Amino acid sequence: MAKIGLPAEMENLEELLDFVDNEADKAGFPARRVSEIRLAAEEVLVNIFCYAYPETDGDVSISCFVKEEFFVLEILDGGTPFNIMAAPGPDLSSCLSERSVGGLGIHFVKEMANETRYVRDKGQNRLTLAFGKCRQE
Repeated sequence: MAKIGLPAEMENLEELLDFVDNEADKAGFPARRVSEIRLAAEEVLVNIFCYAYPETDGDVSISCFVKEEFFVLEILDGGTPFNIMAAPGPDLSSCLSERSVGGLGIHFVKEMANETRYVRDKGQNRLTLAFGKCRQE
């Protein structure tokens, strides 16, 4: 299992995403899927950077491993509890100008990952995203 941990700051985004890219590439995932994994990781990380630690500094860590043909990302932070699974989906049926802001990124993450799990354990958010070599497996 490969792991990286850094302060949850926007200046660390590229290093974290490059880590994810490299691990997915080493696992033999196709370039297109690696790009989708990177985009999903970016959405989660930016949300953590912007919302997890509203009044203090904090860290984020990412673990990557392969399990049963899936590339698995585990993203941990000690910030404000946030269950991505309980977040309401965006209204995709109404006109774009009538939609409220937000929710599309979370929707995108759920669509890109083959499996999404969240737990709050020992004061930490643990988001687990599993990606097959293609979206539908």
